[in-house]
Amino acid sequence: LMSLDLPLPKQVLGHGWLLLEGGKMSKSKGNVVDPVKLIERYGIDALKYFLLREYTFGQDGIFTNEVMLKRMNYDLANDLGNLVSRTASMIEKYNGGVVPAAKTEDEIDQDLKAVATGAAAKVEAQMDKFAFNMALEEIWVLVRRANKYIDEKMPWVLAKDETKKDELDTCMHNLAEAIRIISVLIYPFMHTTSDKIRKQMGLWYADVVWEDAFTFDMMQGEQVKKGEAIFPRLDIEKELVALEEMQNAGKPVEENIPLELKAPIEFDDFDKIDLRVGLIEKAEKHPKADKLLIFQVKMGTERRQIVSGVAEHYKPEEMVGKKVIVVANLKPRKLRGEESKGMILFADNGEKLEIVTTEAPDGEIVG
Repeated sequence: LMSLDLPLPKQVLGHGWLLLEGGKMSKSKGNVVDPVKLIERYGIDALKYFLLREYTFGQDGIFTNEVMLKRMNYDLANDLGNLVSRTASMIEKYNGGVVPAAKTEDEIDQDLKAVATGAAAKVEAQMDKFAFNMALEEIWVLVRRANKYIDEKMPWVLAKDETKKDELDTCMHNLAEAIRIISVLIYPFMHTTSDKIRKQMGLWYADVVWEDAFTFDMMQGEQVKKGEAIFPRLDIEKELVALEEMQNAGKPVEENIPLELKAPIEFDDFDKIDLRVGLIEKAEKHPKADKLLIFQVKMGTERRQIVSGVAEHYKPEEMVGKKVIVVANLKPRKLRGEESKGMILFADNGEKLEIVTTEAPDGEIVG
């Protein structure tokens, strides 16, 4: 960009890692989650919602099937899906499927309207910070408020009293309006779900316009028709079993999986390496390098200094007294001003460098 004399980016975005409880996903380990299979089972919007809502953008997060299923059940099936289903059913039952006009207003109505018309600005503020999870949380504040509104108004009670018909109509109108605004707010995240909601609420004829989320009382006369559950409730225990079977089916057979190795060497090459058991007597941080530790290692009659880049994995005091395997005939070199005479062997499990240790006396040959 500089060579082309073009402006440089002011911000570079990068997503975090989705980790399993055993560490990073790896094809060689077979612990890979197939998003295509999850989409086929739960739908693309449910998976997009979970990934955007559960994890803070840019940071790592632990993925488990149980966390995913609970998020889908609680937020999508219980909160959003149930709100749409209950509202459509009540408008069909109490108003012949037609969205009525609002005729009354009290403090509860005013509070719902304030939450509904104020949501879009809050979502915008979070999106400007790329806080997708918090933007969705702002939308779900409205979803939960609309569900609470039903419990507060108790339309099934209003329907039994003819003198409360205007209040019942207002309740149905306000719920329809809240759902309309929700359908606009979720469109950037879950456009398929938004389309399904708008179709059930009789809004199939109108394009999704973001500015409409700032306005209440735009609906009257729309024909509501309840459809299939947008997000059916999941039996978590059964789903966990099904997902485990599905993921295990894609794992490679563990009986004989060839390792990815470096180029073959002759025995004479290996015979040149002198491996010895060493006892770490002292360990301290390198004064000029955050990633380096300085070890004083005893190998039989000899003591020497070895520098290793393991400070991110171990504290100095954790290493004292450990017996380790040392490449003893490695040519000395200086690391940030400190001489290192040898190399301590560690195994990399993908998350942490594990000490390769032994119970043999220090100084003994390893071979």
